[in-house]
Amino acid sequence: MMAKGGSGGRGSSPFSLSGALSSLAAAATEYGPKLALVGTLFACDSALKAGAKEVGLSFPPALVGMLLIIAALSALGAASPRAADRAQQLAAPGLDWVSRWLPLFYVPSLVVLPLAVRGIPGSDLAKMLAVVVLGMPATLLATAAVAVAIRSAAKTPLGAPPPSDAPAPFSRRHYVGWGAVAACSGAALAASGPAAAPQAVLLFSLASTVLGYLAGVAAPAAFRAVVHPVISCAAAANAAVALVGAATGRGYEAALASYLTKGAGGAAAGAGDVLMSLLGVVILSYGFRIHAQRGLIARHRLEIGGAAVGSAAFSMFATAAAARQVLGLSPEISRALVPRSVTVALALPIAEALGAPASIAAAGVVLTGLLGANCAQALLDAAGYRDPIARGLATAGAAHGLGTAALARSEPDALPFCALGYALIGVAATVLASLPPVTAALLAITA
Repeated sequence: MMAKGGSGGRGSSPFSLSGALSSLAAAATEYGPKLALVGTLFACDSALKAGAKEVGLSFPPALVGMLLIIAALSALGAASPRAADRAQQLAAPGLDWVSRWLPLFYVPSLVVLPLAVRGIPGSDLAKMLAVVVLGMPATLLATAAVAVAIRSAAKTPLGAPPPSDAPAPFSRRHYVGWGAVAACSGAALAASGPAAAPQAVLLFSLASTVLGYLAGVAAPAAFRAVVHPVISCAAAANAAVALVGAATGRGYEAALASYLTKGAGGAAAGAGDVLMSLLGVVILSYGFRIHAQRGLIARHRLEIGGAAVGSAAFSMFATAAAARQVLGLSPEISRALVPRSVTVALALPIAEALGAPASIAAAGVVLTGLLGANCAQALLDAAGYRDPIARGLATAGAAHGLGTAALARSEPDALPFCALGYALIGVAATVLASLPPVTAALLAITA
């Protein structure tokens, strides 16, 4: 009996091993292509940054990389269309991963907002909020008007947009996995107290931030209509920072400063630095996105190109004039708000070129995106804009990535134009801001 039982026990082992190996193989199949692309783009971004620093290039290196990717895919497509299509297929899982987690990469700027606005008078904070609250609808409607005007002149019939799927929902594995990381690192943090290892602090802060985003995404639609997942994420991250400050005895502000250090004074990277390190990957991924939509761009090049340049120029100059000349904000704050309608990854280099504080610039971008994600579609409805090209481009101009994510759930016809506009408006703003006459004009307005 014992021998039989022992044999049965031994006989079950290979089946368990086989199941484990199957699970590992499935995980490798699912995550391998994603990690391959994201890892490759991250390495390219790092190399581009190092090269730009070496030669003193002020133009965003990730944007240079994006243009190189478009050129390489175009050349490959000219030589072998099948090879170019295969390259796009191989990149697809990684691109989907970037799209799914994209809002998370914006969160660190919102998390550390209390530090960014520390010392700014309440009256100036109210004026900054006014720039965002009034500027978003102005940019939205101006971009829509430009797109409609060009469409009326060009008279290009609206073709069927290519299919554009919304990101897949998160699975139970995401919640369980990140929950386990938060629980284990939190336990280590509580047990160690002031002697807690930096790795435990980093993992706990990072896992708490991700869980906040996952919770926000999983919330009922009625709740998300009022509280965007980015807000839930920032609140969870701030709660984690407060716990870290209490556990280590450093206090809230010191712990918050270590959440996003940007390497200041040789400080170790925090959870915010880890998340924002992927912004370059986001910009490089646009190269694949833009190339995939080349047919759409060629067909509607006048509307897309005109709206991209018009939206970028209007938003930057109108914001500069409103912030400095109308509301009387300081030159530094006014310049920080100039790129508020551009994705964070490109807004930060623009703010740097204008000599503006990056933290306020990033916060302005996120707040603008949150407002646009919640209100853009209703405002376009009220203004009578029904054309999907105008709606997509206007949402991109006013709310960049967060607006694109909001549009994905409800307007599939407008989504491709929003996704394109989101990338191209950022490119247009960066190119404009790098031109000496434009830079000089913006600096003069905000002087």
